[in-house]
Amino acid sequence: MTYQRIEIPLPSPAPGVALHLTAHRFGGADSGRSLYLHAGLHADEHPGLLVLQHLVELLHVLDSAGRIHGRITVVPYANPIGLSQRLFGPVVGRFDFENGENFNRNFPLLDQAVANRMREADARSLNRSGWKHYFRGLLGGRDDLSPTAAMKLELARLALEHDIVLDLHCDTDAVAHVYASALQRERAVRLARQIGAPVVLLEPSQSGGGAFDQTHSSAWGALQQAGVFGVNESGFSATIELRGQTDVNDELALDDARRLLHFAESEGILSLPEADNAQRLKASPNVFPLQGAAHVRCACAGVIVYRRAPGEHIVAGETFAEIVRLDGEGINSRIPVVSPIDGVMVVRQLQKLVRPGQRAALIAGDLALEGRDPGNLLLDF
Repeated sequence: MTYQRIEIPLPSPAPGVALHLTAHRFGGADSGRSLYLHAGLHADEHPGLLVLQHLVELLHVLDSAGRIHGRITVVPYANPIGLSQRLFGPVVGRFDFENGENFNRNFPLLDQAVANRMREADARSLNRSGWKHYFRGLLGGRDDLSPTAAMKLELARLALEHDIVLDLHCDTDAVAHVYASALQRERAVRLARQIGAPVVLLEPSQSGGGAFDQTHSSAWGALQQAGVFGVNESGFSATIELRGQTDVNDELALDDARRLLHFAESEGILSLPEADNAQRLKASPNVFPLQGAAHVRCACAGVIVYRRAPGEHIVAGETFAEIVRLDGEGINSRIPVVSPIDGVMVVRQLQKLVRPGQRAALIAGDLALEGRDPGNLLLDF
């Protein structure tokens, strides 16, 4: 057995309060390719928390059978700070109460530092291990960070030790979908097929925002673009949206965990028993550019009633929902919500009492939308 449990202390936010991250590690440091997974960075998104409990249980079985050939690190809850933020009961874990910052933004981007390193004579002689060591060195260590900043730093440092990084999230009411770099289209499609996600959204190399997975993709993407590593040799990171916030049950979670293991097997990190090698690939997902994702806004306050569900195709000009004006002049007066594009509804609202400007739906289409700044694509997510 190769299992190791790691506890990483974080700065205390107040006297008598102790925070820490827990990591479950399987496999050896130099035993081939490696995989990192975590869940709950947005602490009010809970499907991934249950998925990783099942995954760690399955990994223990595989470890005992000697079937883990690489290294796998699982952080079952990536945000103890957000998990502790409750407002009159419910967890409010997307934004930091300290400063209002999105917990999944402003992670460090490493592409410029990698570009600078590439100017040195020995840069192209570095192997994968050497580059990982360099990546971690860029993050350094400080003892004057806030609890949230220290938590982000520790998560980034853990992730950069690995070849593949998967960040498990969910949306409000959605189909499963994957966000990944456009430089890694083939892998992103294979991941989506393995986990049964019908939609892939591909980000340009400079999409902005500093999401967690971009620390990893910015570093490896710079090397891939420079020709140091090919597509298959380069590191790969992705954000997986595991449907909606209410999709939390053992049946779904166990199936998701098994599907993640099949993806890990396809990357040569582990081998599954023959009985577990059933064909899991679904039909190819729809692949869209992130610039083609339309955030359709609500025009007024009221109760939104949907005519279409996530995963369905919608045509431009179609009324896919109506907002019932509770304060309208007439009884049951309604304002149509119209799709601006042809595409697939990926996300809709779970809570049906909406306000003006609130996102009614995320609809993904094939064409880049006018006015979308490629460097600020994550501002609306």
